Amino acid sequence: MISPLNRIDTTRHVAITDLTIRDGHQCLLATRMRTDDMLTVASDLDAMGFWAVEMWGGATFDSCIRFLQEDPWERLRLLREAMPNTPLQMLLRGQNLVGYRHYADDVVEKFIEVAAVNGMDVFRIFDALNDLRNLEVPIRKALEVGAHVEGTVCYTQSPVHTPELFVEMARKLEDMGCQTICLKDMAGLLTPHAAYEIIRSLKQALDAPVHLHSHDTSGMAVATLTKAVEAGVDIIDTAISSMAGGTSHAPCETMVAILDETDRPTGLDVDGLERIAKEVREIRKGYAEYESEFNAVDPKALHYQVPGGMISNLANQLREQGALDRMVEVMAEVPRVRKDMGYPPLVTPSSQIVGTQATLNVLTGERYKSITAETKNYFKGLYGQSAAPKNLKVQQMVIGDEEPFAGRPADLLEPELEKAEEEIGDLATGIEDVLSYALFPKQARDFFQARADGTILEPLPHGLEQAHAKGGGCLAPSEFRISVHGEEYHVQVGGAGSKGEDGGRPFFLYVDGQLEEVVVETLQEIVPSQDGNLEPVAKKAAGRPPATEDGDITTSMPGTVVRVVAKPGDDVAPGDTVLVVEAMKMENEIHTPIAGTVEEIYCGEGDPVSPGETLVRVR
Repeated sequence: MISPLNRIDTTRHVAITDLTIRDGHQCLLATRMRTDDMLTVASDLDAMGFWAVEMWGGATFDSCIRFLQEDPWERLRLLREAMPNTPLQMLLRGQNLVGYRHYADDVVEKFIEVAAVNGMDVFRIFDALNDLRNLEVPIRKALEVGAHVEGTVCYTQSPVHTPELFVEMARKLEDMGCQTICLKDMAGLLTPHAAYEIIRSLKQALDAPVHLHSHDTSGMAVATLTKAVEAGVDIIDTAISSMAGGTSHAPCETMVAILDETDRPTGLDVDGLERIAKEVREIRKGYAEYESEFNAVDPKALHYQVPGGMISNLANQLREQGALDRMVEVMAEVPRVRKDMGYPPLVTPSSQIVGTQATLNVLTGERYKSITAETKNYFKGLYGQSAAPKNLKVQQMVIGDEEPFAGRPADLLEPELEKAEEEIGDLATGIEDVLSYALFPKQARDFFQARADGTILEPLPHGLEQAHAKGGGCLAPSEFRISVHGEEYHVQVGGAGSKGEDGGRPFFLYVDGQLEEVVVETLQEIVPSQDGNLEPVAKKAAGRPPATEDGDITTSMPGTVVRVVAKPGDDVAPGDTVLVVEAMKMENEIHTPIAGTVEEIYCGEGDPVSPGETLVRVR
């Protein structure tokens, strides 16, 4: 285990943590960077002399399994091997680990232990509500395994979040044993003047080194970091320039150049950084389909307070649902939902809870008509205490007369690890798999089954998703000429987006040099059979009738059925839950609007579903 303490003399130098292969691509590329691409720059990053390289945690664990068909534990081991000289850092969501709910203490403790064994050195630990009770177990365990613990204060702005409150929290984190303290400005809200005042107060109040994490969403990151250095900050976060800016972070090379003219330079080699930037620039080209117009600098972020990773993923998810045109409405609804929830800092999972609920409020046309399970749990107190009181009227709409829980949320949870091990059985090849299943049961099981069946696909070439048979080639041309009504066009296929729940896939075509987006709904696909031959497979129709009457129950957003609660013949009352659908990584309970008897169920667990189709019929 590599300790970052005393690696860099912060009285003479400003230390830098690099975020390129974690938060950088999480913010700009919807967390889709593959491990192989990270490995191409790993040795160069290792040679730079960073205080640490953040390469794990946050949304990357989930995305590995959910989208990339990769084992996140293998990513950690490979990058540990490729970067033997630099501390590896992860972002840990306190009692939420890398998920979207609180996990039992036995899962939290084992996860941290196994992460350390696999090569993790620095645990940056935060709680989305700044509820320090949710940090007690992970901090204690990380210290026990000999890791470096960075306690984190989430910066936000509200009537109740004051500099004095942040300093008080930082003192408590230091008392809990944290070796460094991070001020985490995940939405790019921290102005240069505020940074100077808060960092100076932290330096006066703490013995531990102070670390600043600030996004460039509002365009202030470079100025904010510079003023923080003037106030005495010890460590700052940056990303390589070709994965910086906008919803990401200040460019490393820029900060190095600025600080080289001060009495505390970084000591980093600009030529080496420029080589990495060139490599990353080429890598980024392969992820064009995940680039978003919402990743640029936006001063309105000071109002929305939406963090970079949330913007990137929210835009991508809305695009897949065919609702990207409503992004501005959703962003405007976010601060209203946040106020209703007592002004939680917007960082995962609270950002996902607020963002998904805001999306539902917009797409359904009625605020809190559809409520996610996570929103219910939030108002029940199962995520902890917010700094400000919640909107009692909304709380009544969400949980009725139920009294919210006031204790440490994890105290309500029974041990989960042994049960997870029993459920996943032989599909798990080790404790790492058991932990992955405990965190993301459905996604992990699907991944393990595909691995056992030998059906995990090799990563497809960047920029173009091509189907290949064994020994075969590309099934369709990537560049061609076509004639339509006498007009000739030169067409190049630039890339393909993710297939939506309705089967539609966006293709990005250059038509005579002009980029166009075309959505194609597949009616028949050519796929490799088990013997390697190509076979046409017709697209399976859902066969669900359209929802035309009050008792034809549908979903507000495209998603996947997690649980079927009702069964044919059940008598239900208005408001009863009949299905649970996962959409945008949040579970959404589907209720019946009328009383009656369940006549028919048109879906099962794991089925993709879309708005407008009848999923359950009540008569």
